[in-house]
Amino acid sequence: MNRNIHIVQVSDCHVSAETGMTYRGQYPHKNLQAMMRQVEPRQPQLLLATGDLSEDGSRRSYQLLKEALQIPGVPILALPGNHDDPNLLAEMFPGSPVETIAVSDHGPWQIIRLNSCLPGRPEGFLGERSLADLEAHLSSAEQRPKLIAVHHQPVPVGNPWIDKYPLENATEFMRLADHYADVKVVTWGHIHHAFNAERNGTVLLGGPSSVINSLPNVQRFTADPAGPACRWLELKADGTLSTGILLAAAKTG
Repeated sequence: MNRNIHIVQVSDCHVSAETGMTYRGQYPHKNLQAMMRQVEPRQPQLLLATGDLSEDGSRRSYQLLKEALQIPGVPILALPGNHDDPNLLAEMFPGSPVETIAVSDHGPWQIIRLNSCLPGRPEGFLGERSLADLEAHLSSAEQRPKLIAVHHQPVPVGNPWIDKYPLENATEFMRLADHYADVKVVTWGHIHHAFNAERNGTVLLGGPSSVINSLPNVQRFTADPAGPACRWLELKADGTLSTGILLAAAKTG
C-alpha cells in the first residue's frame, strides 16, 4: 500500500473581487484557472494554499478562489498572507490559522500551518501564542514527520526586493525547526519564485506564485518568462520527500 502523500502547493494567487483586475500586468483569476488545469490531472490528495490568496481581502475574492481551487474530494489547507484577511479566510476555508497553529494528520505525516500576518504590513511576525503553541506541540506530539507551512520566508532567499519583508522573528521560529528532528520540511510563499535549501536536516522550500514570478537573485522584481507556477510535493512514508515545480500552460496580460 502506497502511504505517500501527494500535495500541490499553490501560493500568492492575488485574486481580486473583480476578475478583470490585474496584478503586475497579469490577470490573477485567469492564471489561477490555467494553473489548476495543470494541477487536476496530477490527482493530488491535498492542496496547500500558502497565503496572499486574495489581493483585496474581500469575500468575493475568496469565493472566486475557492471555485478555482476546487477539485472534487481534495481538501484545501489554507493559511493567510499579508494581503489576506485572516478571519475571513478562516471563515471561507475552515481551519485556516488565525491566533494559533492549525494541525492536521495526513497518512504518516503531520502538517502544521501558521499565521504570520501583521495587519497593514508586508513583513511577517509569529505571535507569542503561535510560537508558544508550536513549541508545546513539537515537544509533546507523536514522533512523526512534520511539514510546517507559513507565508513569510524564515531565511533569506537572495532577492533583496522581497528579503526586506521577511518573517521578522525567524530566529525564534528556526530555533524550533532546528531543535526538533521530526520537522522535516518548512515551506512558504511570499517570495514569488521557487526556492530550495536544506538546514540541519530540514528541507526549506519557497513556493512560486500562480499569477506571476520573479527571476531569482535580482535586486528588483524581474518577471520570469516561464510564467505562473506551483510546487508539487510527494511526502514519503519514511520522512523524505520529492518535490518540483509545475508550470501553467498559459499566462495572461
